[in-house]
Amino acid sequence: MSLSYLSRSSRTTAANPTWTSAVSRACGRRATSDEHRPRADEGNKIVMTMTTANVWVGKNRFERIEVPLPAPPDEGLLLEVTANGICGSDRHFVASDPTVPMVLGHEIVGTILAFGASHSRLDAAGEPLGEGDTVALFPWVPCLRCWGCRRFGPGATTCSNAFVYGVPPEAIGLEPLSRNGGAHQPTLTGGFGKHVAVQPGTYLWRVPDHVPARVASLLDPLAVAVRGVNIAKTPAGVPEEVLTFDSTAVILGAGAVGLLTGLVLRHLGIGIVVVSGSRASRLDAARDIGMDVVIDTAELDAAQRREAVLDLTHGLGADIVIDAANHPAALGEALSMVRRLGTVVEVGNIVPGDVGVSIDPAKDICQRNVRLFGMSFNPPRSYSEAMAMLRKHPNIPFERLITHSYSFDHLDQAFGDLAGDAVKVTLTA
Repeated sequence: MSLSYLSRSSRTTAANPTWTSAVSRACGRRATSDEHRPRADEGNKIVMTMTTANVWVGKNRFERIEVPLPAPPDEGLLLEVTANGICGSDRHFVASDPTVPMVLGHEIVGTILAFGASHSRLDAAGEPLGEGDTVALFPWVPCLRCWGCRRFGPGATTCSNAFVYGVPPEAIGLEPLSRNGGAHQPTLTGGFGKHVAVQPGTYLWRVPDHVPARVASLLDPLAVAVRGVNIAKTPAGVPEEVLTFDSTAVILGAGAVGLLTGLVLRHLGIGIVVVSGSRASRLDAARDIGMDVVIDTAELDAAQRREAVLDLTHGLGADIVIDAANHPAALGEALSMVRRLGTVVEVGNIVPGDVGVSIDPAKDICQRNVRLFGMSFNPPRSYSEAMAMLRKHPNIPFERLITHSYSFDHLDQAFGDLAGDAVKVTLTA
């Protein structure tokens, strides 16, 4: 995939009034000449008034622009972004035109520059925060007013009016940004810029000093992996129990979420963990982090892969299959591999597409008593558990998955690597 960039300074406002108007709606009003100048605060320190962000303005097209640096919201804070992972969903988003130009990036880690006057100065775990601390964000900010928030609580990710950092609302079933009129439309909406205005109600966690910012940017995909495993848990001893020391787990997809899921399963002591994927670099990473069996989908077709799993499980099928392959056909493959009373978790297909999949509900699910779970967004609890893994288990080889890092000025190269042989790509300051 090729991304094109246009420099704000190389284009005049008059040359593209439509673009200017759209960016004004998404990224705040256009700065005046005075706003481009540094200003002095009461202590005669130089205060920055502008910052830069990579704004998604068209299909596979970003524009690097200057935008006003906002003051921290009253109950929020202002972050300088130090790392932001590029998610596979970001590639899907930029393959189309945005409803309005916006700043993408939802795997955000940053340094606290300033607090709003009414911020509690505590993180989601109750730990004290100070200026200069590094924090990682839960990207979902609920409205606290809708039926989902009132019924299930603010952290249940069922809010129908939520703001999600760096994610186009229409891509996840919410009203488009241009029409939702919600309270959460900050100037800097995501982590593909140098700063983020963190809104009131945002869950965030202090990153320990021994965890590098780029590793902390794995918090979001690691939370997906944690939730994908947790959703399959059952009371001990029931027939549907699938997470045991002698279980066989199959993961379809060797991207970041798939391999992080493998690390979670390995950490829980699951008997055999199988990873199936196609890119050599990702399969090498799977072997390096201790996956028991690695299947190359370029060498075995779907029928052969199923036979390999059946051979491994003495003809029974896997206890649990987690689909993180980001292809609709993988769901059918997952159902074909799982045993009777087994569990399938669908993680990989969260962005709507135009590809269908053929499933026989009777034969594939009901007659075999298969439990099928779908998931996309994860509650703060999953992030809290993921942060505990990052904090307390430095021996887990998380950093092996980060194969490419770029500065925020090289977003085009970062996206190019994500489409190629990268496992996980991060932007770092």
